[in-house]
Parts: sequence; C-alpha cells; structure tokens
Amino acid sequence: MAVASCRRSLTKGAAVAIRRYSTDVAAEIITIASLKGGVGKTTTTYALAAAGASSGLRVIAIDLDPTGGLSNALEKSKRTITIADVLHNRVSLHDALVDHPIGIQTVPGHRSLNHEALPEAQLRALIGPVLDDVDVILIDTHPHEPSLLGPMAVADRIVIPTALDLLSLRAAALTVGLAEQLAVLERIRGIVVSNAKRPLSRITESLLNGLVVSGLAFETVLWFSSGWVVATSGKGELPDPVLLDDARRLLHEVATRPVPAVALRQFIAMAQGRRPAAPVSA
Repeated sequence: MAVASCRRSLTKGAAVAIRRYSTDVAAEIITIASLKGGVGKTTTTYALAAAGASSGLRVIAIDLDPTGGLSNALEKSKRTITIADVLHNRVSLHDALVDHPIGIQTVPGHRSLNHEALPEAQLRALIGPVLDDVDVILIDTHPHEPSLLGPMAVADRIVIPTALDLLSLRAAALTVGLAEQLAVLERIRGIVVSNAKRPLSRITESLLNGLVVSGLAFETVLWFSSGWVVATSGKGELPDPVLLDDARRLLHEVATRPVPAVALRQFIAMAQGRRPAAPVSA
C-alpha cells in the first residue's frame, strides 16, 4: 500500500487532526510525560510509534529517559552513538538515528540525561533539522520535573500515562498542573491507562470509568500483556495484531480528541487537596 494510502487509512479523521501528517508540514511532536516512573511511558511511546510506522508514517522516537527503556526496546543492535553525542555537537541528529526494522527511527538515550535537563531552546535546536523529514516525533521522558519542562514546552500534543493507583493518579494530576504552569494545558490530549491488569477490581474499574467519563482518559487502555514485553524487548518485531490495533486506536484518539479544560483543572485541584471550582454557568 502506498504511503499516502496508509496515512489516509490510519484511522478515520486522524490524518486531518494531526495536520494530515503531510510531507509539506513540519512534524507533529508528541511528548509522553509523567512525574512518576513505572507508569508505562516507554510502552506508550513504543505503542504510538509502532502504530504510526506500521501505518506508513515516518516516525522518530527520541529517548530522553536516562534509564534507556525506549532505547532498549528499539535498538536491535547496540550503537555507541547516543543523544549525548548530538547534544554536545559531536554528531548530527541525522547521523545518530538508528533504523528499527518496523520502520521507526530512534536516537539512543544516555545516562548523562539523569543530570542534564534540556531546556526548550536546546530541544528545538536538536529537533529542528529533522522536522521537515518526518511526520511524527515522539519524545519519551525522564520522570523528573526539571527534565519535563523542555519536552512539554516543545510538544504539540502531550500524553500522560498512569496506572490505576492513587499515587500514580496523583502524579498524573501533578503533571497536568505542570503543564498549566508552562501555559501548555491545551496541548494535553489525555491520560492513557497503561499496564493495567485484568480483571479490574471494583475500585480500579470505578477509577477507570470516572477518568473516561470525565474526558480525562482515553477510551483505549494499554492492558498489561506479555505481548508488550516481547515487542519492547529489542527483537525488532511488531506487536501482535490485537495489541497493534489497540495502539492504532490510541493514536487515533491522540490525533482527534480534546480534553475539557474544566476536567483538567478539577483534576489538578483534587491532587492539590483543593475543592474543584464549580463550572461557570452560561
């Protein structure tokens, strides 16, 4: 199938919502962010990258997490060139990119990012040379507030993964609050529940339903599956068809859905222990 046809068939309306993913428009930057580790940022980044690449989009996935989870998932063969070499002008981003067998390009992370928060200007300079060459740039992040500021500021869309426990949900709400501080609240496209195990308990099912009904969470859940473990093991294989369908549905939601600003601000208020403001009546 031709690339143009793949773009059109990604999902109904998705190509329109993300600037048609066309070759004459700069790439869309999607940042995956949370102030808590272990909530599925790398799985979410990989899922969106695989969904895009398998649909014919040109995708770059950048690993800004010093633990290198995304690098491990996407590097079939290890390379010595990393994001640190690009940041210190030893090599261009073009030359640092690694081609993954499923069609994703990535630049490996580096542990030095544990002590190096990239400001917005530096990230824009890093990404700028490839903006016109690809359709989507995904950024996996470090769960550390100073390290999130730049990636969230450069993003066109922000996705926040969470598990269904109160600590993870509070971290998600604080991440939303950080977006508000950066004046990028409107760029949040939703909260994705990741690595949730079925069957859900009555409490976790209630939490999930509340997030979806409020408009905060995507309807698509990235359920815990050994298939994701295999897919992110660095073997260079696509997720199985069921998981890939989930990933494509998630990408469609990222592309097409807004989040009510009122719901986001109420979520922030609850995390801060404040009473949510009542909606202003017309």
